[in-house]
Amino acid sequence: MPRTRTTAGDRSRGDAPRGDAEVPREGLKIRMEDVARAANVSRATVSRVLVGNPPVAAATREKVFRAVRELGYVPNAMAQGLSKRSSDLVGLLLRDPRNPAYGRLHSLVQEAVSGHGLELITAVPHWKEGAEDELAALRRMLGLRVGGLLVSTGVIKAADLEPFLDSVPVVSVGRVEDHPRIHGVSYNEDVHGAMLADRVASAGHRSVAVLVPTVSVSTAENRRGRSMAVHLEGRGLTVHRIETDAFGQPEAGIARILDLVRDGGVTAAMFPNDIRAMIFLRAARAAGLDVPGDVSVTGCDGIIPGLDLIGLATLRIPVEQVAARGVDVLESLMSNRGGIEVRHEKFTGEFVPGATLGPAA
Repeated sequence: MPRTRTTAGDRSRGDAPRGDAEVPREGLKIRMEDVARAANVSRATVSRVLVGNPPVAAATREKVFRAVRELGYVPNAMAQGLSKRSSDLVGLLLRDPRNPAYGRLHSLVQEAVSGHGLELITAVPHWKEGAEDELAALRRMLGLRVGGLLVSTGVIKAADLEPFLDSVPVVSVGRVEDHPRIHGVSYNEDVHGAMLADRVASAGHRSVAVLVPTVSVSTAENRRGRSMAVHLEGRGLTVHRIETDAFGQPEAGIARILDLVRDGGVTAAMFPNDIRAMIFLRAARAAGLDVPGDVSVTGCDGIIPGLDLIGLATLRIPVEQVAARGVDVLESLMSNRGGIEVRHEKFTGEFVPGATLGPAA
């Protein structure tokens, strides 16, 4: 590939300030030495500017950043992580961002990480991929030598994270966590399930269908569904647990619940997230069923925009609190490895009344 010959004084062509120095114009092949030559500073100065510590004079910083922009220099994050005792990179393993709850969490984590002066790298496996694919994404991210790891997926098990616990601080965020060595900041799924069950029972329903995905599908949804069912049973209701192990298929179990409604077997259907509830609402309408006349419906998450217009009865998870607290805990761990007691913190959301929950017929 041709190289650009640079001469002093012609900055309009991206030229370096030094004599006849040649600087490669090959994107990722630009080296720190090339930036130093273009900025007329030492390589060590470029490194200090990019790392941000120790402080460098404003004029020198501006020269370095100008050279970085003009040359298109991309720092080697992996090399930087290896050269420092600790890395400013935070890794986030995130589940399906098509789900508004995960998308909102991602945005809030990014904001909180930036507020701590850190950088975020996110790995998002395809939504149809299971635990093995998520583990592969996790290993690739750890290969970048992240200084801390946030895990926000209900697919990977705590045991899958054990091999990495001695190498990098790990915090579970927005997922059920019981492991004694993994810090957890999550939603209080047991309480959430109970809150929703109380609302359904208080509306007079005596026979309820509850969709319960298996742990292999989602630990959070499994916990919510089981909590709903157990609490309803504790209040003397008849509960039809519709279990599903269909990964990446939010419509799974919907047809079975519709059959129960048509047969008069249930008057309410409860779902562990809003997406599943919305799919059921669409299917119920297509089947000519009235909501809540023929069947009441509840979801859980409360993040989808416009839920107030749809009128879905749901529970709004405290994603803002969980994201901020999760990043705070990880930053503390990164600053003080091994000096913080493992805790499993849980935050409780609020019930959102909606037109889809009515009295039993």
